Amino acid sequence: MQMVFKAIVVTPNEKTAEVGSILAVARAEARKRERAEVNPPVWALVFVAEVGVYVAVYEVQDKPKLAVERKG
Repeated sequence: MQMVFKAIVVTPNEKTAEVGSILAVARAEARKRERAEVNPPVWALVFVAEVGVYVAVYEVQDKPKLAVERKG
């Protein structure tokens, strides 16, 4: 299987004042999104000043897509 990069946007608040807290939120959300047992590795965490959010880029294995049968 091939590895793919995906991203999650984290909006900072009072509880996420430190970068470590933001990274923990990003890892937990990525794990929930991918329905994984462990946190996927986060390769980058970037603050986008224009919109005031952090973008976390993480890596997961690409899941095979199910074939859809078309009715013709």
